Amino acid sequence: MAVQAKGPQTGAWSKTPDLPEGHVAHTATLLLDGRVLIAGGSDVRGVATSTCELFDPKANRWIHTTSLNEARAGQAATLLANGDVLISGGETGLGIYPIGPLASAEIYHPASNRWTPAAPMHMPRRMHTAVALRDGRVLVVGGTLAPGSPLAATQLAEAEVYDPGRDAWSMVGTGLPPVIQQAATLMTNGTVVATGGSTDMGFATASAEVFDPATNRWQPTTWPMANARYGHTATLMPDGKVLLVGGYSTEPQTVGGFVYPNPQLLRTSETFDLRGNTGVRVGYSMIPRLEHTATLLRNGLVLVVGSAYASDADSQLFDPGTADWVSSGLRMDRYLHSATLLADGRVLIAGGYGVGSPTTAWIYSPVSVTTASSTNPLLPIAVVLLLLVLSTAGLAAASGRLRRRRPGAVREPESEWIDS
Repeated sequence: MAVQAKGPQTGAWSKTPDLPEGHVAHTATLLLDGRVLIAGGSDVRGVATSTCELFDPKANRWIHTTSLNEARAGQAATLLANGDVLISGGETGLGIYPIGPLASAEIYHPASNRWTPAAPMHMPRRMHTAVALRDGRVLVVGGTLAPGSPLAATQLAEAEVYDPGRDAWSMVGTGLPPVIQQAATLMTNGTVVATGGSTDMGFATASAEVFDPATNRWQPTTWPMANARYGHTATLMPDGKVLLVGGYSTEPQTVGGFVYPNPQLLRTSETFDLRGNTGVRVGYSMIPRLEHTATLLRNGLVLVVGSAYASDADSQLFDPGTADWVSSGLRMDRYLHSATLLADGRVLIAGGYGVGSPTTAWIYSPVSVTTASSTNPLLPIAVVLLLLVLSTAGLAAASGRLRRRRPGAVREPESEWIDS
C-alpha cells in the first residue's frame, strides 16, 4: 500500500512487513552494510525487552537477531567507526514499577552477530543523547534519572565520553550547566552544540553550549535561542543552522508564594545559528510535538513524524527555503518510535506507542529536486503545447502566413500543486 505525499516535493509512503516483536522507546541504527538494527525498548505494557531485529531494505524483510545482554528501554545507540554499535544506558521499563535507570553499556558486532559487555557509564541515564565524534569517541549528554521527574539535573550536569580503544568512560562536564533533556548536535566543524534543557526546578532554558573535543571542555554561546525549550529535536541543516522542533517551554506561576514552572507544549520551531545569529522562529506546524522524530532528507527538507500529545498527528515536511510546514501525506498515531535515514535516501519509521504502532513500520520515499521537476504534472502539458506551437509555426512559415506574436499576449501558467 502506497500513499502519495503532497508538498514542496512529492513523495510516497509505503507499508513494510510488520516487525516480529513490538518495540517502544527502542533504538534504530543504520549499519555499514545498509541494514537497520532495532534494539530493545519495551512492549506495549511497558516491560523492557532485550529482543533485536534487523531490517533489510533491499529484501524488504525483518529477521530476528541476537538479543541484548540486558533488557532496556530509552537507551542510546551509536555507530562506531569500525561498524560496531554501542548501546548505552536506558531503563528497566516504561510505566512498570519499580523502574531504574541503567549505567550499563554493551556493543553489537555485526560481523559475528553477537553482543559483548562494555564498560558502564559513571552515571545512570535514560532518554539521553549520544553523538559519535570525529575522533572515534562517543559523547553522551543529558538524559534523566527518574521517569517523569525534572529533578536531579545537577547529578547529570557532567557529560561523558566513551573511548572504544580503551573501553573506558571519562567525565567531560566542565562548563556544562546543570540541565537535562537538552538536544545535542554534531556540527560540521566537529564540535557539538547542546541546546536548551530543563533545570533541576523544571524551568526550560534558552541557552546553548558548545563542546570542543580537542579540549574536552564546554563553552557557553553568547546568544540565546528564540524560545526556552526542552525535550525537542535538533537537526543540522545544510546551511549550518540547527532546526529545533517542539518540546516543552515553561512559564512561571506563583502558588502560595512559591514560583513553579507551568509547562507548555510548543507548536513552534526555530533555527539556531552557531555562527553568531540569535535564534529565529520559523514556521508554525500547528501540531504540538513531543517524543517525535526529525530527519534531514537528501533534498534538504526535514521530515517530522509523530507526537505524544496529538493523536493521528500529520507527518510533515519542513522547507528551510520557505520556512513552510506541509503535509507529507500520512497521519500517524505514533511516538517514542525510531526514524532511520536509509542508504538510498528513504526513511524507515518503526515501532513506538500508538494504536497499532509497536509492530508496524513505514517507509517514506522522497523525490529529489531533479526528479520532482521532471515529474511535475504540468510538464507533459507544456511539452505537448510546445510541439503544437512548433508544428503550427512550421506550417505557417511554409504558407507565408507567419505573423509576429504581440508581446504579452500569451501568459505562462503559474506553478501550482495538484492533489494526487
